[in-house]
Amino acid sequence: MKKVSFVGALTLAFFTSFALPAQAESPIEPGYEVKFNLDLDSFSNQEDVVQTFNATHDEDVRVYYFDTPDQQFRDQGYIHRLRIYASDKKTNITYKKVFPGVTVEDAIAEATAKGFHNDMSNYKFENDRKEGIDTFSISRKETFKQNKKLTFDSIDVDYAIKLFKEEAPKKYRTWDQEDWYQDTLSQTIPYGPALAESYEGEYLGIDADLEIWTYQGDTIAEISTKVPEKEQADQIEESWLDGLTESGWLSDEQTSKTGFVMDK
Repeated sequence: MKKVSFVGALTLAFFTSFALPAQAESPIEPGYEVKFNLDLDSFSNQEDVVQTFNATHDEDVRVYYFDTPDQQFRDQGYIHRLRIYASDKKTNITYKKVFPGVTVEDAIAEATAKGFHNDMSNYKFENDRKEGIDTFSISRKETFKQNKKLTFDSIDVDYAIKLFKEEAPKKYRTWDQEDWYQDTLSQTIPYGPALAESYEGEYLGIDADLEIWTYQGDTIAEISTKVPEKEQADQIEESWLDGLTESGWLSDEQTSKTGFVMDK
């Protein structure tokens, strides 16, 4: 019995020493969002826009962005967004890193060097398609129960900033220098709120999200859809661009929703 046990122990040790290495982290594979701004002057009214895209109302949301008065965060590709729903849905804050003027490949390489990989389910990696430009982004959303300090009608700014500080993920707040990040966040002010009315519809046989944003007397409307594959995004981008152009529904101003609020 002792001899058998000894041989078994040697066998176990042999196979253990040649155990397979841990599975490598998956490279980042972003999803795709195709989006276009609509020319509201081409429609008789907002209801006409909604009917054109066979859309049904989903949610009304107040949207705020937090940045310094000279927008130091935005200049470095950081976006801090607060959404408060008119319904009893949970409030959410979003941390987003964008890479304007950088190719998607180079942006992914930078993110990979910072330790990001495709197996991180709490982050969303996305290739945004707008204005004929591809932009890579990383975002993370945190949700909270609504409370008296963050309501659809008003917010406690100091409380909101405190929330952004407490919930900021390590990889986000340390992308550059954490001391700079925390100090800059302390200096932020709210931009907004914009009223965002969201609808679920379709265009050219593709499920589409329709959002109509109103802020300081101006309104923009955006149609968008999300798909997992580049080939799908390419096809939808081409067909939607052709269709919207031919119908006269494509806006000459393809500004982002962030810019719509923060550039005023």
